[in-house]
Amino acid sequence: MFSSNPFSHIINALAATPGTINHGLHWYNDHAAAIFATCIVLAIFGEAFSRWARGRDLQVRSTTTSIASGAVFMVAKTIVGKAAFIALSLYLFNNVAPVHLNLSNPLVWVGVFLMRDFVYYWVHRAEHSFRILWASHLVHHSPETIGMSTAVRVPWMEALYKPFFGLWLPLVGFNPLAAIAFDVFAATLSQLQHTTAFPARKSLIGSIFVTPSSHRVHHGYNPEYLDKNFGAVLIIWDRIFGTYEPEVAEVMFGVGKTDAVETVRDALVGGYPRLVADMRATLSLGGAMRVAISRPGA
Repeated sequence: MFSSNPFSHIINALAATPGTINHGLHWYNDHAAAIFATCIVLAIFGEAFSRWARGRDLQVRSTTTSIASGAVFMVAKTIVGKAAFIALSLYLFNNVAPVHLNLSNPLVWVGVFLMRDFVYYWVHRAEHSFRILWASHLVHHSPETIGMSTAVRVPWMEALYKPFFGLWLPLVGFNPLAAIAFDVFAATLSQLQHTTAFPARKSLIGSIFVTPSSHRVHHGYNPEYLDKNFGAVLIIWDRIFGTYEPEVAEVMFGVGKTDAVETVRDALVGGYPRLVADMRATLSLGGAMRVAISRPGA
């Protein structure tokens, strides 16, 4: 018989965790979705009020498309997570992981955080490098402005592949429940990165962490800004691997007319109709695969 709580097995696995950590993870698991949802609602409505107060366009159509995209993503993520990812993560943690990391050790959290951010950098870079992934990710880049609603314009297709790039977490012995803390933290921080409220300036923080300025560059359609600043929390990976670009020229947001996403329907299909058409036009499996893994715009 299936448990009504999809995390019950994980919670049982945490029985040996020191009391404070165990209690904190239980509380976070119970409230993570509510915390994240509250942050999103407050951010979007706060930004809308600010635009209204300053007499600016409320961008109702764009915001509606973003919210619809994010809502469908959350549904897909919940379904995929409960049906496959959690079960697989638990199996790997309980049966394959050579060790179970001690969550009471702060160095464990620091180490996993660094590894997670490093992996995200390369996954994000791959989304900009291969059409089969860009066809999904372009939905997030499509708004011609940047704001809190841009952050929630996440394509549902990402829920089908992104979770599985995190399977290394249980493999190194990090409990799947604890990984939720990182996911919610990164998603909440992402909200704050999508804004024009903070101008570009040199600082120690901006040398280490992703700031709104560096993330605006990532969303830029300017030639010098394309495929830059892939970091999630840390910008150091971009500096190390040569993909860092500071914000100098005014950022032009969007993805151009070819990949434009204007309606809810556009957001739900992304660039896949055009990708599939281009793959079928090759009339061969090999040609179709080459198109799928070719660079966007090539």
